[in-house]
Amino acid sequence: MNRREAVGRAAFLLGGAITFNSLGAFAEGVMPANNLPFDAKLLNAEEDLVAEIADTFIPDRKDIPGAKAAGLGPFIVMMIQDCYTSDIQMQFAKGLKTIEEVSQTQFQRSFKVLTLPERENIFKLFKAEAIAQKKNRSTSNGAVAPPHFFQLVSELTYLGYYTSEIGATKALRYVHIPGKYQSCVPLQAGQKAWAT
Repeated sequence: MNRREAVGRAAFLLGGAITFNSLGAFAEGVMPANNLPFDAKLLNAEEDLVAEIADTFIPDRKDIPGAKAAGLGPFIVMMIQDCYTSDIQMQFAKGLKTIEEVSQTQFQRSFKVLTLPERENIFKLFKAEAIAQKKNRSTSNGAVAPPHFFQLVSELTYLGYYTSEIGATKALRYVHIPGKYQSCVPLQAGQKAWAT
């Protein structure tokens, strides 16, 4: 099984956390449309920005590395390039451009150099937009609107992080060879959720 198949299967296993609407390319055979004009290879130049966006969702904590340490910049770009349709790829690229524009307008600096509270201020705007779009899911012709950039990048961040080695072994509680199956295990206050 290659990485694409593994990620595809993980996405379906995590179906409760990830909306099928945002994984629209899976419904079309896990292959992006090649007949549309957007060149997804252009996103390779944006890996640093994507890593900083992901690191805003899951920053480093005391003894737990964040999203950037887990290699989420390249992961998210790979997912967008390999698993999403060209229109969603284009929407993702526009979202990256908009984040930079808002950052320059509000703080006169690139998103990459903003402090965490400044980044979170920008995220509040995008989250409000995503919630408003989710309430009105249909477009003017009655088709379902594609997911908002903020929803897409947050879902890919959490998928990538909690399926990465760092996320599964540092952020979650992990036992390499678990014992007997227990369907319900009570958690103590402050205990990490299980990865296995």
